[in-house]
Amino acid sequence: MKFVIRDDDLNYFSTPEDIQKWYQDVFNIGIPVGFSAIPFINPAGDAFSSDVPVTNMEHPIRENELLTEYVGSQALIEVLQHGTTHETRAGVYEYQDSRLSVREALRGKQELERAFGRPVTVFVPPHDWIGTAGILAVEAANLNVIRGRGAGLRNMLPRFAYLRVFLHMLLFKLSFTVFGKRVPAYPYVLDFGKHKEVCSYRLEDTDVFEGLDYAHKKDGIFVVVTHLHFYTEEKKERLLQIIARARELDAEFVTPSSLFV
Repeated sequence: MKFVIRDDDLNYFSTPEDIQKWYQDVFNIGIPVGFSAIPFINPAGDAFSSDVPVTNMEHPIRENELLTEYVGSQALIEVLQHGTTHETRAGVYEYQDSRLSVREALRGKQELERAFGRPVTVFVPPHDWIGTAGILAVEAANLNVIRGRGAGLRNMLPRFAYLRVFLHMLLFKLSFTVFGKRVPAYPYVLDFGKHKEVCSYRLEDTDVFEGLDYAHKKDGIFVVVTHLHFYTEEKKERLLQIIARARELDAEFVTPSSLFV
């Protein structure tokens, strides 16, 4: 089983101290963390967590030099792309918007690669939702995707690979629902032809430990999602408990991008 930690919402207002406070214990035992970073945070957006006055202005993550230098020096940190601005407009999530352009996906990717001096190959949709335009933009940027449990059934592009995945996921879900069981996250990589996807669990999910055991049983993939700016001591303890269980199961702790190799 491969085990991945995905932490969302790293941005211009994050600090090295934020990361160290919640993840130093994880780094101390050699476990990598994938931080999905917002390239251009807007304090008026829906991912903002700070005492900074709200303004309608983008803040490029590269301008936080303390953060970029710290992340760039940490071998156990991988940077993922988390939208471009993470803004929700008129109730529509950023990458769910049918008007989203390829240029926006590329703009975000280029900002992160410029900021951290590393290739970015994995995309995390804001709120785990992505529409057709978002998928096409992500594919144009040559990115693979980690999202929530719904991968495979939420979108349908006119492509044979999509039909194949849709039917496969439908059968997978039916095999659980007919017996009244909660459907686990699909434990393998899904291939959509021009990009690949992996499903994940939220740290707060009530069946996250059952999901870990299921992924182990299937010799598959387990991804747990956390949020840096909404962490608590209780959530940290829960993550450490999940890690301890994974170590008992002899899991391999890997970076997000390695899932798609």
